[in-house]
This record gives sequence, structure tokens and C-alpha cells, in this order.
Amino acid sequence: MKPAYLFRNAVLYDGLGNPAHKGDLLIEGGLVTRVGEIPSPEIPETAEEVDLGGLSVAPGFINIHSHSDTGILLYPEAKTLLLQGITTEVVGNCGSSSTDTSRWTDEMWDRILTSTPVKEKWDGVRGYLLAVEKARPAVNVACLFGHGDLRRRIVGDSGRPLSDEERRRMEDLARTHMAEGAFGVSSGLEYVPGRFADLDELSAISTGVASYRGLHASHIRNEGPGFLEAVEEAIAVARQSGVRFEIAHIKACGPDNWGKVKKALAMLDEANAQGIDISADFYPYLASSTELAIVLPDWVLENGKEAGVEVLKEAETRDRAARETHIRTSSQGGWDKVVITGVTRPENKWMEGKDVSYIAEVLKKPPEEAAIDILIDEKMHVRIARFAMSEEDLIEAMRHPRTCVVTDGWNTIPEEGKTHPRCVGTFPRVLGYYARERGVISMEEAVRKMTSLPARKLGLKRRGVLAPGYAADLVIFDRDKIIDRATFENPWQYPEGIFAVFVNGEPCVWEGEITRNRPGMVLMRG
Repeated sequence: MKPAYLFRNAVLYDGLGNPAHKGDLLIEGGLVTRVGEIPSPEIPETAEEVDLGGLSVAPGFINIHSHSDTGILLYPEAKTLLLQGITTEVVGNCGSSSTDTSRWTDEMWDRILTSTPVKEKWDGVRGYLLAVEKARPAVNVACLFGHGDLRRRIVGDSGRPLSDEERRRMEDLARTHMAEGAFGVSSGLEYVPGRFADLDELSAISTGVASYRGLHASHIRNEGPGFLEAVEEAIAVARQSGVRFEIAHIKACGPDNWGKVKKALAMLDEANAQGIDISADFYPYLASSTELAIVLPDWVLENGKEAGVEVLKEAETRDRAARETHIRTSSQGGWDKVVITGVTRPENKWMEGKDVSYIAEVLKKPPEEAAIDILIDEKMHVRIARFAMSEEDLIEAMRHPRTCVVTDGWNTIPEEGKTHPRCVGTFPRVLGYYARERGVISMEEAVRKMTSLPARKLGLKRRGVLAPGYAADLVIFDRDKIIDRATFENPWQYPEGIFAVFVNGEPCVWEGEITRNRPGMVLMRG
């Protein structure tokens, strides 16, 4: 039996954007049961009464774009999520998901099977969600499946277009994944193999998802010079398939492209006026986090990353790739804006935290050649941060009524290595810095973008609103103190101002400390 709590003297944010108001809140059996003035006769004798003294209460934050697929299995206590108020994590983004394990290495399986309660291999949406259930995470978990995973199943690492029969198979697989409980599909059109998909292929998989009223969340094809054309493609996919479409972490990279976000949002407004359901999300930082291989031209990767390493080793193709890579990167801000954040080989660890221009100076070679050397040496497994966005664009995205807040981060082991600060501080940063200190949006609107809006986009029922009958996922915070502390130099500084976080009626954070309760649920479409 879940405990009952009566919260007195709270400032209540309903999640719908209505003005915050003072009142009381009663939760019982994992649900919100009363909001507002609660007469004593209606309070259960077993309820623990807590005087919040004017602290704010909001629905738990819903993060619809994360990469916590395996992180939620390995670190189910979810400290990095809970301490920023996240109560629901949606995994399987940017075209890749752990719902497909067909290409997993023995090393990856060994890590999962020896470090978690999961002791059997799985494949498919249902198998992954059962694995999550066994791990007993502290937060709720929902999933998308990856377009890139299905493409690899059908044509392997080939970059060729799909045949009509292969597109039909992809559409059928999409329906199967949706029937197993996925909320939609994700695509990563700057990555391999998503970058090789054409409009017909993307429409085919989206048609399968649309038949279940699911969502297509896409890291679109280009966030630099071809940004607006990539937005046009997203609209075309939504128009052709009828799918509900979400442009992931909308941004325009590189000074030459700054200012385009406003135009892109206007394009989405026009599409919505025509009956196309398409919107976007954002994270509140000016640097992205991705992989260094993203700067390579398509022809290097058309047979996969492993084959791409061999392509880069050949003198003639290496020189051509260096020339084209340099042009591609400089249009998005230059090599001095590309910072290495993660490598695998111990001898390269000195590069972490350094930009490619600096590394090139140390290695005494042009930056494009240094980048290719790193990619070869690390077999393409190189994480980067790109400091390439403008705050004016970010604010345009933040103010748009149909955009919601996401981390684009991952649940990871605390205090180990470098991570993007968005993994630690995203939601408090929006509330504290952009809403309270800057006044870019109101606190009520910020909460809406973290709760009811992402719930509606994903299709979550009875979450994201502070109302009777809704799940008791709650964040209790001090609106005058909430703020992020994570930086790129020192990301492991947790937010301030969050007093408590409840998941399904149980306290997972209390007085700012993790309780180690793990009441999270697997959420499935339907």
C-alpha cells in the first residue's frame, strides 16, 4: 500500500500554464486525490501531513528526448534524473534504441547481464520493457524504437535506397513495434544509417506509426546550412504519412545560420494551420553533444562506420574526406568550436575537454587531418560538444507555444568522467535562469513545457497535470532558489532548490537527498 501525504501551504502549478495559486494537495495510493482547500473530515487518518511553508509543487517533469536506454538499466537509482525533477524518461531517440540488440557486442551484453538484475538477452520493444521492469528504476520509462535499427535489419550497413518491398517490410515492422508498446519512432538523419533514408522510406515507417497515433521524433537531416531544407523534409514526411511529428532539439548551428530558427518555427506554424501536427523541442544550452563522425561526408560512411575507418586509411580518399570535412565543419562554427568530450583509448584521454584546433596544434597538423586521425584511432567512437548555437535562436524556440523542454542527455553513473551539463541541470536551468532570472517565459509556462505539453505530445495518459486522478509524480521546489549548477568544466554539480521528488506517490528525493526508493513504472502505449 502506497503512503498518503497531505501537503499544506503549497504554491500549486497545475502543469497547464494557469496561474499558480496557494492551496493544499492530497495524494493517496500513488494518485493525486484532492487539490485546493481540503476539509479535515476528507483527510485519511494515515496521511502524513507536511507543511511546505510556501514551497512550489508541480507535476513531475517528463523528458521526451533522452538516450538513457542502457543507462536506466545500469543505474536504476537515476540520481542525475531525479535531482533535476525528472519523473518520466523517454528513451530510444535519434534513430537508435535498445529495443533492437541485434548488433550488440558480447562486451555490451556482458556488462548488462553481469551488472543488472537482467539475466537474459532480449530483442524487440516488449523484451526491452521487460528488462527495464526487472531493473526496477526510480523513474517511469517509456520508449521509442529507432528507424536506424530497422534499416540495418533490412539492408545492413548499405547506404542504398530501399526497394518497394523493403519499405513495406519497414512499415510492417513499425506496426509490430507499436503493438508491443512503443510510443513512436525516432530517426537520426545526420547519423549512419539514417542519413541514407529518402522521403519515401521515412514516410513508410511513419505510416506504420501513424496507424497507432504514434509520434515520429527526428534529429533532422541538417542543423547547419541545410537547416530549413531539413525542416521542409520533416513537414513533407508528416504530410505524406499523417504521422504526428516532433523535430528534436531544434537549433541552427554556426554563425552563418543563426536567425533561421525563427523562420523554421514559422514554417511549423504554417504547416499546423494546414492540419499537419508538427512541433519541436529544445534544450537550454548553446553547445550540442554528438559524435565526431557527424562531420564526415556521406560517401565515407555509406557502408557503415567500420568500413568508413578503412576508407579514411586510404591516402586518396583520406585527402578528399579532409577537404570536404573542413568545409562542412567551418560552415557550422569552425574546428575551435568542436570540443572532444569522450574517447575510449587511454592514450587519447588528454584530448577530452580540448577543441580540435588546439589538438591539431599539439599534433602539428591541420585540424581536419587531426580529426581524421582521431576518428581512425578511436574507430569512430568519439563524443564531441559543438559550441555553435546562438542564444537568440534558443530564446525563439523557448518562447514558442508548441515547444517543450528536453535534456537530449543520458542517465549515467554520477561523478564519473565528463558529461554534458544538460544531463544534470536542464530543467532547473529553464526554471531558474530563463524563467525567474531572465523572464524569457513565465514560471507557469516553463512548467507546462515540462509536464502537460510533453505528455500530450507523447500520448501519456493521466500524467503531467496536477489534478485528481492523475499519477502522483511531483516536484516540490523553491521557486526563488531553483537553479542549475552544472558547467562544461565541472558538470557534476547538482541543481539547487529542489526539496522533494515523488514518483507514483513515493518520495524518491526528500530534503534534496536521494531516498533510494525505486517506484518507477514501465509506460506502454495503450
